[in-house]
Amino acid sequence: MPVMTFAQHSLFDPQAIAPDVLEPGTLPHLLHALGDDLVPEFLRAEWRGAGRRGRPAWPAAKLLTLQLLRWAAGGMSRLAACRRAKTDLAWRAAMGLPAAGPAPSEKTLREFEAWLLARTETCDHRRYEVLFDGLTRRAGGMLSDPVWVMDGTPMYCFGALHGTVRMLGDGLRGLLRRWARFRGGTLAQLARRLEVLWVAAKSTKGGLATTWSDPVSRRDALNRLVRDVVRVVEHVEQRLAEVSPSRQELLRRRCRALLRVIDKDVRTDDEGNFFVRWKCGDDRLVSITDPEARSGHKSKASKFKGFKLTLLGDLVSGLIAAVKVFEGNQAEGRHGIELLQRAKRLELNIDRALGDSAYGGTPTRLAARKLGVELVAPPPAIQVRENVPLQKHLFAIDFDGVAATCPYGVTTTNHRMGPFEGKLRSVYEWPLETCRACPLQRACVPKLRVDPTPRRGQPPKGRRLKLDVNEQALRKARAEWPGLRDEYRRRGQGERLVARMTRFGARQARAFGLAAANLQAHLIAMASNLALLAVHLQGRPPEPVPLPLWNQP
Repeated sequence: MPVMTFAQHSLFDPQAIAPDVLEPGTLPHLLHALGDDLVPEFLRAEWRGAGRRGRPAWPAAKLLTLQLLRWAAGGMSRLAACRRAKTDLAWRAAMGLPAAGPAPSEKTLREFEAWLLARTETCDHRRYEVLFDGLTRRAGGMLSDPVWVMDGTPMYCFGALHGTVRMLGDGLRGLLRRWARFRGGTLAQLARRLEVLWVAAKSTKGGLATTWSDPVSRRDALNRLVRDVVRVVEHVEQRLAEVSPSRQELLRRRCRALLRVIDKDVRTDDEGNFFVRWKCGDDRLVSITDPEARSGHKSKASKFKGFKLTLLGDLVSGLIAAVKVFEGNQAEGRHGIELLQRAKRLELNIDRALGDSAYGGTPTRLAARKLGVELVAPPPAIQVRENVPLQKHLFAIDFDGVAATCPYGVTTTNHRMGPFEGKLRSVYEWPLETCRACPLQRACVPKLRVDPTPRRGQPPKGRRLKLDVNEQALRKARAEWPGLRDEYRRRGQGERLVARMTRFGARQARAFGLAAANLQAHLIAMASNLALLAVHLQGRPPEPVPLPLWNQP
């Protein structure tokens, strides 16, 4: 398929019609100046326009320009972006199109996004990652005494959010609608054949025809709903071979999602009746149409449903060096390490990074130190609890001498390493006689029995102190933290990077799935970086965009 070409003449040039249509220092001006250099040559060869047969295809650089303009304008829909590309002179000039003529269709833009999500033929990276790394390396020329910061924010999923009953009902309705379309027939015919007539109703609760305020009627309706879902899912799974292989995975994913909702959200009583659980855990589905979304916490009082977006950027220039979207119920710490690894791959000079308490865990701190980065983040606070034995922070530990001193001043060298509660622990033990004679025995070892008779074959023991293997690093971080507070105060400025991403449309995912959310976040970060680069290069012609060294063909 050949690449579409545009022979412009001065009469049809948008800049000839409106000389000020491309204002220097703006994103459209920079995109127009970069032209085909916006996409590396080896990626252009992988786009479907590299062949010689078929209809002319839109060049990859023009489609990427349209995507960047779309997100720089706040994240409009694909269809709205294509419509604007037909009439907006600034957009057409940035894309290198004549003032009047065709523009890419919504289908073309959707196919280009699928192409960006695929991995390149030259390395094991997705194409949008290759483009982001190359443009970030080019924009790295703006850096001058950077102050790096990591921060995160919620990103709401695109799928509909419903309760357990409606997720099961709408999910089964969508499954049967697809099954009827793939096999032929209508939803009503299929519902009648499978004896689930309530599926053909407008709503699940209305179709079940029950009084939801009555406990007995509600119980019967939920029993019927769950049993119908399990029965229909088994029916579909047994007949998956009757549809094409490309459609089997779509049906299989929906079946798995329905069974997962039942497993996580529904319980049974002694009589075999089904009830919706009050507490389902963090790993439950929140959307049947977006099964990768999860419930998350931005703080103790702030909850959300969807994904989390975390980024690494420079406070001085505003450059975003790395970005990632992940499930909302996951911690940000380990994903922050991945951001540092990506930035190191781009050879950016990062030796210190600011972060909030989500990045202050000891494993995260130690992993960053292995990369040559010192994290300036609050260490985990000491949780003072009442009515519990004396906590470990009250014990003095000599890590070099392998000794521990209790609050009463008794030192022990009885130390061993062993697995406890599924983790490797460092354990110190005090003699039983010493703990019995200690005046702090009630507060330190309240369960110590006066009767020395063994119970269940185990003799009574004194205080046992179980420490994590990273306890020394944790105590060192807590001791050093007061001296880092002044430097940490700048971390609040990192909210500007998050605000810039959300202003470009990163707060709400515009497509289903985690992969699409990551593509959206990277396109927004590219648009943000190029907009800053346009201001930096104002009055100077931009240099060609270099390729990342790690993915040159």
